[in-house]
Amino acid sequence: MAEPVVRQVVKRTKQQGFSDEVLFLTDAPVPGRPAPRPSDEIWTETVTGWSRLEALQGAWQDLAASAAEPNPFYEPWMLLPALRSFAAGARVEVLLVFRGPSQLCGLFPVLHRRGRAELWRHPYCYLSAPLVRQGCEGAVLAAWLDALAAKASVVRLEDVPGDGPIRKHLVDALHQRGWPSLVSDAYTRAVLRRAPSAEHFLAQALAGKRRKELRRQRARLSELGRLATDELAQGADPLPWIDEFLALEAAGWKGRDGVAALPHRTFMADMAKGAARQGRLQMLALRLDGKPVALKLNLFAGEGESAFAFKITFDEAYARFSPGVLLELDNVERAHQLPALRWMDSCAAPNRFMINHLWPDRREMQTVFFATGSRRGALTVALVPLLHFFRRLARAA
Repeated sequence: MAEPVVRQVVKRTKQQGFSDEVLFLTDAPVPGRPAPRPSDEIWTETVTGWSRLEALQGAWQDLAASAAEPNPFYEPWMLLPALRSFAAGARVEVLLVFRGPSQLCGLFPVLHRRGRAELWRHPYCYLSAPLVRQGCEGAVLAAWLDALAAKASVVRLEDVPGDGPIRKHLVDALHQRGWPSLVSDAYTRAVLRRAPSAEHFLAQALAGKRRKELRRQRARLSELGRLATDELAQGADPLPWIDEFLALEAAGWKGRDGVAALPHRTFMADMAKGAARQGRLQMLALRLDGKPVALKLNLFAGEGESAFAFKITFDEAYARFSPGVLLELDNVERAHQLPALRWMDSCAAPNRFMINHLWPDRREMQTVFFATGSRRGALTVALVPLLHFFRRLARAA
C-alpha cells in the first residue's frame, strides 16, 4: 500500500523542486545531512579545543558514573581545570569514543611526543586508567588502539591498576593484535577496603598498644583546647577550606621543599568547586579551638562506591600529637558510615609509612609499554629493560 504514495510524492518533487517529505517514507539519506549512525556503531573524535569538552560535560559525567574503572582524575570537574592550568605548550589531545549517534563510551587524554604517546598525567593525577563505559570495553579499547597506531609507534602508561578491568581488557586486545608489551615497573600502594565496622577495621590494622598510644595523643591534644573533627557540609562553599588547606600545607615541609599546591590555587579552587557541585568532594578537618591542625581532602568516583585520598596536611607545630594520624582514624570512621563506599585508594607513594601502617590492604600499580604494530616500536619496547638497567647504573655511580 505504501508504494503508490511514494511514487506520488516523487512525482511532485520533480515538479516543485526538492522536498524532504519523501525521505521520511524511505531509507534514503537527506542531502546535506549526515546519515544517522547505527545504534551499535563505534566512532571516534579527537579534541584539542577544550570548549568542545565543556559542551559534553553531561555525557562525560554519565560515562564516569558508568566507567569500568572509576577514575576521578579524568572526570570533567578535575580534567578540565587541569587542561586549562597545565596542558599549555604540550601536545595533548583527548580522544572521545562514541557508540551510536551520541553515547560517550570512552575518554582518553593523550600526550604525544617524538613518536611516543602516553595517557596524560597532570601534576595532581594519581591514576591514569581511561574512562571506558562498562560493557563495551573491548570495542572502545580497539578504537583507541587504532587511533594510537596512526600517530605513535610506542605507548607508555603509568599508574595503571595492574589488577583492574581496563588492564585485563588491554592485555587481551594487545594479544589479539600481536603487539608486544611489557611491565617496566610495578609497586603497591595502600588501599582501605571496608570492613564490617570501623572498630573491626582498626582492630585488624593496629596493635592494641598502638591504638592505646593514639588515644593518649588525642587526649593530650584535647587538653590544649576544644578538639573536634569537622566536615565540609554538603552544598557549602569549599573555597575557605581550600585556602586553609593550601596555607597549612605551604607552612610545612612541602612549602620548604617547593612542592606545595599553593602556586596552583586556581586549579585547586576550580577543581574543588566542580567536585562539590557533583557531590564528589569530602573535606575533613581536625580543629583545635576552631583552628585546623590537620586537613584532608577525599574524592569520590563512580556511583560513590570508590574514593581517593587526594591530599592531607597537618600543622607541624603539633607534630608530637600526630594530628594527621588522628584525622586518618576519623577518616576510617566516616568511611564506614557511607553506605555505598567499598574502598578508598590512598593515592600514596609506596614508601609512605603512616598510611601503609594504618591501611593494610594494597593495590598494584603498573607502568606499561607497548608497541603499535611497527618494527621500530617493537624494537623500542624490547630495549626498555636495557635502558632502565643503564639508568639505574648511572644513578648508583
